[in-house]
Amino acid sequence: MSHRQPSLARRAFPAIALTAVGVGMVQALDRPAVPVGGALGNVSAADAATTTIAPVDTTATTLAPNGGASAAGGVPTATVAPSATTVAPPVATAAPATTAAPDSCGALSGTGSPGQITERRNYGTVTVTAKFTAEGTLCSASATYQVYDQKSVRYEEYSIPILNKQAVAAKSANIQGISGATAVSDGYRASLQSAIDNKH
Repeated sequence: MSHRQPSLARRAFPAIALTAVGVGMVQALDRPAVPVGGALGNVSAADAATTTIAPVDTTATTLAPNGGASAAGGVPTATVAPSATTVAPPVATAAPATTAAPDSCGALSGTGSPGQITERRNYGTVTVTAKFTAEGTLCSASATYQVYDQKSVRYEEYSIPILNKQAVAAKSANIQGISGATAVSDGYRASLQSAIDNKH
């Protein structure tokens, strides 16, 4: 009975199989272990127990008001100088004084002698009071009268206001007078001239 030699394939197969198993075991040992739970984001209980998180120093740095204190840990703090903003007080400005020019009319005055209201007979008298500026300029005139009948009163009530305006306009006794009231106009004119002469 003859003995047959095993083929080359049979002799090489065990070596190849062992080599493949060895390579698989090496790869299995080099591959990182999958955490418990199967998800990469989960940490195993053993890993959680052994994980140490370094404490964070949350001590706030305190700024010393005068630069003498230090922050936690012995590090000197920065000194912040207080703001030295000076606000100038408002300046009071006095408004210019406004002085009204005084009305100088009346600085001087004069009252004339009664002027006679006479035409063919004596109807009464008219007396003029005049006012003047400090420079002596006639600026106001008024008159009172005394008559003896009611008809004369109507003449004086009509004539005297007109004669007063004429005197101020003329600034003298050189007034025009009133037509139809010649006696009153003449008496007024004479008394006005007396007032001008007697002003003080």
